[in-house]
Amino acid sequence: MSETNPTLPAPLLSLTDIANLLGNSARWIALRELGKGPALPVNELARRMGLTPGAASKQMALMLDLGVVAVGYGRLYSLAPAFRPAPGALEIDLGHCRVRLDRPAT
Repeated sequence: MSETNPTLPAPLLSLTDIANLLGNSARWIALRELGKGPALPVNELARRMGLTPGAASKQMALMLDLGVVAVGYGRLYSLAPAFRPAPGALEIDLGHCRVRLDRPAT
């Protein structure tokens, strides 16, 4: 018998959605790049992801459907407000798990 803890907020994504989100290395790269802060156009995301713009657009569409990213003016992609890391933080809290974005440079 499991009980939910009323003091913890409900996860923003289901476990299935998290598995879909993290099941592709290009989406990990997109999370890392968008976690750095500035919104980016799909062409720049594609370059950083090592994909064609069309393939990157498909990955971003899945992330948009999951509510992890948002598209703003000029078709610039950014992390949705609920998933933006705190300033200087290196991880995104997905509710069920935290995703480490990058290691600090040494």
